[in-house]
Amino acid sequence: MSLVVTWTRQLDDPALDSNERALLCCQIAGEMERAGDYEGARLAMSGLWEHVGERPRIDGLEQFVAAEVLLRAGSLSGWIGSTRQVVGGQEEAKDLLSESASLFTELKRVEKAAEASIALGLCYWREGAFDDALVVLGGVLRELGDEQSEIRARAVLNKAMVENSALRWGQAINSLEESASLFETCNHALKGSFYNTLALAFKNLGYTENRTDYIDRALIEFAAAGHHFERAGHRPNCARVENNLGTLYRSVGKFTEAHEHLDYARRIFVTLKDSGSVAQVDETRARVFLDQRKPAEAERLTRLSVRTLETGGEQVLLVEALTTHGIALARLGRAEQARAAFERAIEIAERSVSRESAGLPALTLLEELGGRLTGHERRAAYERADMLLGDAVRPEMQSRLRACARRIFAAQPRHAEEVQSPTFVYQAAETAVLLRLAHRIAGVPSPVLISGETGTGKEELARLIHEWSGRAGEFVLVNCSALTGLPIEAHLFGYSEGTFAESVAAGVGAARRAAGGTLLFDEIAALSLADQGKLMRFIEHGEIHPIGAPEPERVDVRIIATTARNLKQEVQQGRFRDDLFYRLEAFSLLIPPLRERTADIAPLAEHFLKQACATSDKQVTFTPAGLQALSRLSLRGNARELRSLIEHTVLAAADRTVLTGEAVETLALRRTPPPSLTEPWAGCSLDEEVLRYEGELIKRALETAGGSVTRAARLLGVTHQGLAFILQGRQKNLLPARTPVRPRRRSVMRPVQR
Repeated sequence: MSLVVTWTRQLDDPALDSNERALLCCQIAGEMERAGDYEGARLAMSGLWEHVGERPRIDGLEQFVAAEVLLRAGSLSGWIGSTRQVVGGQEEAKDLLSESASLFTELKRVEKAAEASIALGLCYWREGAFDDALVVLGGVLRELGDEQSEIRARAVLNKAMVENSALRWGQAINSLEESASLFETCNHALKGSFYNTLALAFKNLGYTENRTDYIDRALIEFAAAGHHFERAGHRPNCARVENNLGTLYRSVGKFTEAHEHLDYARRIFVTLKDSGSVAQVDETRARVFLDQRKPAEAERLTRLSVRTLETGGEQVLLVEALTTHGIALARLGRAEQARAAFERAIEIAERSVSRESAGLPALTLLEELGGRLTGHERRAAYERADMLLGDAVRPEMQSRLRACARRIFAAQPRHAEEVQSPTFVYQAAETAVLLRLAHRIAGVPSPVLISGETGTGKEELARLIHEWSGRAGEFVLVNCSALTGLPIEAHLFGYSEGTFAESVAAGVGAARRAAGGTLLFDEIAALSLADQGKLMRFIEHGEIHPIGAPEPERVDVRIIATTARNLKQEVQQGRFRDDLFYRLEAFSLLIPPLRERTADIAPLAEHFLKQACATSDKQVTFTPAGLQALSRLSLRGNARELRSLIEHTVLAAADRTVLTGEAVETLALRRTPPPSLTEPWAGCSLDEEVLRYEGELIKRALETAGGSVTRAARLLGVTHQGLAFILQGRQKNLLPARTPVRPRRRSVMRPVQR
């Protein structure tokens, strides 16, 4: 940090012009930013840029200097926007960094353009858009080629950091170890970041695979990171490494070593007068005490942490401190106070941080206090945690959710009349009632009418009734919409050989094939009135007379009919025989559309997904939020549309894809048909129609993305910069549709600045 002191003294030189002074301020801010002192870096930019959301003052500066100011302001907007949970901070940062990269590219300053692009990639990383971040960083590495430079080292480092966050720890380790020689000539700060990122990857992989050798390797790499940060004079980063070491020793049960490192981290933060970080370390110390079964000490520490963070600390840290305080209170037997702490953490996180951050205390409440809740309260608590943690793909979170679900469902008595079926997948109470009714009438030989919209499962229910009826004969389906060519008697009752010129053999007929079983008339309203009359006589007398046969014969079949139309209206309009309607309507079942029984969508989706994965030999899964997003789709085609959506998704997806809520929204948006071109053609302008259609697509994407330009760009298949350019240009009327994005939850430990 001696450079900062030297550069700060140079600012007193009255001979400096505005461009030289601005560059010096940027150099100081950049060095302080890399040391993790974001507030100091912001103050160094005073006069040029003050805070997130403010446009840097670059009028009158040379293009290179202006680009440098935009780079520093954009990078700091990203970091400060994350640490302070500033709404819209990442969007603002991306705009500034995109502009900076463009200016540097015009000046052919490849390394500076790469530096701006690296900072842009980190903005995507902070939002949780890891794949987008990797695309940006991969582009930087390709642009730099094999150049052995500090900027390439930073790109490799940040790529590995993103891979760590995306749970691709093996890839992060490979990326770093393959480029280890690149860091040999770098400064101590970059070496510290290299070892710290490598340590985090080994730590996480060690946790996941239960590998003690990886944990040992992580301890070694953390120690090396601390040494280099100490040599670089980056004391905030030294303290963060010590905190990481304390957390790691806690995870392996070495509590004495954990306290040693955490106490050291605390002392550094105290000397730096960083009360928020002191409170954060105290929260980690409290977790060690909890593991040592010392809830009283943990309660005391977290009470102080909460008090400190309430006076101006980061909201995400306050949420974590409240959650740990709630655990301590619960284990001291102070259930009401514990519940109040958890509820407050959930409320603050939902309001100021993110849904996933709110999900953690919601899940912890269920784990710590579940035994004190009623059955209804436990289920409500689980549903809330599941909803809030819907986008979480970390195995730990999903495992904890499943464990809670098993405890809840194990405690629930099964309904005495619950009907089980491997073919009719359901969970909704309305569907359970319908199936119980179907089960009761299955043994009655009378005709049954099943009504419901297209794709609701009418045929599946008819097959179930046949199975439950115990009838020994076959289940035979007659598609009334496809009865063409021969008369209906031929299709239903059969015919003798030689009856029709085109026949070469006798036709058995559907009724005789279904003898002793069930005959399903699918979409019965498609029959003509004349054919309805022939069917009515068959139902009334139970006799068939095959065409060309000398005598009629009796056939024992169960009649089931399905329809997507309102048969009562069809009767009123003279398109359906009233006597046939009343004969069928004696036992009538109505299957509600999926939008009226949304609880069935998730189990149906998982059922269809399992089938599609088996067919394609792939592993594709939904997060809870992905299933919830499916439940919000209109699905006018009901289960048939849901099956089609999932089959097409699996077909297009890569193996081991995880479908989040955002992924489902994207798929639904792409399947939405565009509005048809207006008629008549008179006065049509192709340019205007294209512009209008583009605007409608962008508007729909922004609405689906909650106003986020980044997410909307992803839906549309363009870059953030590309969509921002369109919005600033020919689609300016859509600018009000933008709304700031809510930041995602940060890691408990601030990432070390690269």
